[in-house]
Amino acid sequence: MKFKSLLSKALLLIAVAFSLTGCGDDGKKGDASSSDTSVPKVIKIGVVPGPYREILDKYLKPVVEKRGHELKFVEFTDWVQPDSALDAGDIDANLFQHQAYLNGIVQNQGLKLSSVVNFPTLGIFVFSEKYKTLDEIPKGSQVGIPNDAVNLARALRVARDLGVITLKSDKDEQKASIADIDKNPKDLNFVAMEAAQLPRSLDSVAAAFVPGNYAYAAKLDFEHALGAENVLEPIKLVIAVQNHRVNGVGKFLKECVEDLQFIKGVDSDPVFKNFAKPAWWPKN
Repeated sequence: MKFKSLLSKALLLIAVAFSLTGCGDDGKKGDASSSDTSVPKVIKIGVVPGPYREILDKYLKPVVEKRGHELKFVEFTDWVQPDSALDAGDIDANLFQHQAYLNGIVQNQGLKLSSVVNFPTLGIFVFSEKYKTLDEIPKGSQVGIPNDAVNLARALRVARDLGVITLKSDKDEQKASIADIDKNPKDLNFVAMEAAQLPRSLDSVAAAFVPGNYAYAAKLDFEHALGAENVLEPIKLVIAVQNHRVNGVGKFLKECVEDLQFIKGVDSDPVFKNFAKPAWWPKN
């Protein structure tokens, strides 16, 4: 009897131990996947050089401060580190990429990131120092376009939409390359180069398709552009956060961007009038 009693106690202790261990594991898994609704006092947002930091600093920062928080900028010089730092939790949010780019990063690298709101965005513009209209560009002229795959495809779509070329219908226009040009009535020679070099190339090419952030940095006059991109929603920039923080800092930043103080500030500033507004943006 004594042996049975000891055995029963031993089995009970083992059962309790396994029960406690199981509870501990479930708690950790729950913490990892649960929604973090907290909002830090100081919100660190990753940015790259360009106009978007200026909008954040000039118009979003005051809204954040009005709501009792601070906005701290963490600047990156490439398009890789902002998402890596966000996924690692080194920053709270970032603003530098469009939805299509973010989708690719999430799919290809497995990062657990989500967008929370679309943001005013500069599209691709066509500039020339020699001609005032696209029709004036002579046959056989050299035209600069970005050499990175995403912006090259965008530039070709802009050229198509402006009637400069046509693209092969059986190709994915999101991945279009120079080889996918179907009709080129003016036999233009599209020269792919680093996007940052395009503004400086204007003295040697007939025209160039320049991504807006580089045009802005080079102080090109948007009013004199020969054409502009119709910026679709997947190409508009987004504020991104970690998946589990969508209902916390993500929700807070979304509300700040949608605050009328921010909207009116951006709308009233002539510097930002050429930015394509998100679909949710109030119509004037």
